[in-house]
Amino acid sequence: MRIRHSREDDYLRLITQTPSAVSASLLDDPGVALDLATEDGHEIVGVEVLGISAYLPLGNRGYDAEADILTMGKTATDPELITENGDLVAYWHVDEYEPDGYRDPIGVAIRRASVHLAKVSEKLSPELVNAD
Repeated sequence: MRIRHSREDDYLRLITQTPSAVSASLLDDPGVALDLATEDGHEIVGVEVLGISAYLPLGNRGYDAEADILTMGKTATDPELITENGDLVAYWHVDEYEPDGYRDPIGVAIRRASVHLAKVSEKLSPELVNAD
């Protein structure tokens, strides 16, 4: 996974090897967006966070140190409403008003958060760094 971070813009982006076709903001937190592989799919390929300073350093908010998972937004328990791509996990909510069962993103989790976000604390600049 690669990371782009800007302390000045209070921005973080984690991206996988798969290109993003579209982004979708979390239903209750427009400052967090999921990058998705296809326009009509649910395959998470990245996450963008405006206001990352609310979550960093780890432990500020949404971090489970024992599991080493940073969660932003809400989670789901129904396996049909959870999609995963490596260490990125997306949580969805079915929009009951859409006839085709459209899903809105409600949350995202980053597994091995301390590993992926370690470079952010070491190198606080807008350049791209590897986090593996």
